[in-house]
Amino acid sequence: MTEATPSTKDRILREALALFSSKGYDGTSVREICERAGLTKPTLYYFFGSKEGLYRALVVGALESFVHQLAETLAVAGTTEERLRRVARGYFQAAREQRDLLRFLFALAHNLPGVGPAVDWPRYHDDMVTQIGRTFDEGVARGELTPGPTELRVLVYMGSLGETLTNYVLLGRPEPTPERADALTEIVLESWRPQ
Repeated sequence: MTEATPSTKDRILREALALFSSKGYDGTSVREICERAGLTKPTLYYFFGSKEGLYRALVVGALESFVHQLAETLAVAGTTEERLRRVARGYFQAAREQRDLLRFLFALAHNLPGVGPAVDWPRYHDDMVTQIGRTFDEGVARGELTPGPTELRVLVYMGSLGETLTNYVLLGRPEPTPERADALTEIVLESWRPQ
């Protein structure tokens, strides 16, 4: 039996992502993934069980990892601004390091045909929105932010990050730098600070 090595699994995931991104889930065969990864079908099946298992490991694994990292980032002590700045920096770092994965997840979120089996995207989105909303509410409770509609604040904050990421994925600009993350967070929070 094949020994589980991170390099083999990572190679399979990387090549599957490249193919799924360019040809769609339905347009990609297990044979193609195996050829690009330089391995046999039994090896792919050993690690992932099926093409759908591979897809789910790629997509659900990325979403679960992101939600978990968001929770860890927000759990670190600091002001509301410091915590949200860290979130923005994390979003932008992930975009720079995993642009193809982000492009693929955007396609999934918009339900483009042939992207792949259904994934409970709303569950992951709602979890992220809840975590960010709680952070705004805590900022209000600590007197760091004025009272206001949490739902709208989340939309403004996440929308500014999302627009930056969308432009980066589609156009390659603007570069999602730590400085841009800090500036966006500052601008978003500016009007919600007590006078």
